[in-house]
Amino acid sequence: VHSRGLKLGIYGDVGNKTCAGFPGSYNHYDLDAQTFASWGVDLLKFDGCNSDTLELLAEGYRRMSLALNKTGRSIVYSCEWPFYLRPMQQPNYTEIKQYCNHWRNFFDVYDSWTSIKNILGWTALHQDSIVKIAGPGGWNDPDMAMLPGIFVFLSQLVIGNFGLSWDQAVTQMAMWAIMAAPLFMSNDLRHISPEAKWLLQNKEVIAINQDPLGKQGYQITKDNNFELWERPLSGQAYAVAVLNQQEIGGPQNFTFSLAFLGNGVACNPACSVRQVLPASRDWGVYSWVSYLSVEVNPTGTVLLKV
Repeated sequence: VHSRGLKLGIYGDVGNKTCAGFPGSYNHYDLDAQTFASWGVDLLKFDGCNSDTLELLAEGYRRMSLALNKTGRSIVYSCEWPFYLRPMQQPNYTEIKQYCNHWRNFFDVYDSWTSIKNILGWTALHQDSIVKIAGPGGWNDPDMAMLPGIFVFLSQLVIGNFGLSWDQAVTQMAMWAIMAAPLFMSNDLRHISPEAKWLLQNKEVIAINQDPLGKQGYQITKDNNFELWERPLSGQAYAVAVLNQQEIGGPQNFTFSLAFLGNGVACNPACSVRQVLPASRDWGVYSWVSYLSVEVNPTGTVLLKV
């Protein structure tokens, strides 16, 4: 895997068995971490099935974190800790970030618009508790699933499969960049379309996702079927996403004041606007009191950099 310029990830579980019934790491955290390191593993996705109590769940996630660090190998630690806590108690994200590099909050992603829409809805609903903790070294992961089939991938971006329309694929790429989500492709690269490849490799979108300021974006307003999201970027810039949740009909216009952005400072006294998705083009310079009108296809998103 490394000889092909790729990274190697592996799956484990904090309990005595994985969700599929295979052996878990309970009481073998040091041994498993050492084994993973000896295999040259770069990422561990650590599931949370079959832990008898919440105390054992938390202890297991802490112990595996310490065990990975003791190996001396740099291994990204992907946790599902808050996902398993949430039915019973509010996760302590400050503690989780001390031990994990990214963490899952919500149900598995599937190759469908309903799945993408539900993830975005959950994220907006809980943004007050999850956005502030995200930053370099620790990230909210909007979805982590193992997809069955010929291959088993750590799943995030379902772009390049068959369940999303082009507009919906643009929405997933744009919104995952706004949410500062770790990006993992989940598709068969032997059959990917040129359009999907272009979207997944879009350097402007990836630059937004990987912005060094490391702040997660958030929804700032919702108006009928339209949602307006922003993400602070380095260099006093902002990424802005206009999402149209309407599922029928044709393109619709959404108009908003630039004074909305960045608590009023993003465009004060003026700003340049560039469209990144669904196609890149410059929109010019606008004053702080200007209004912007954006045409968005149903279930689509227009991603801007301001």
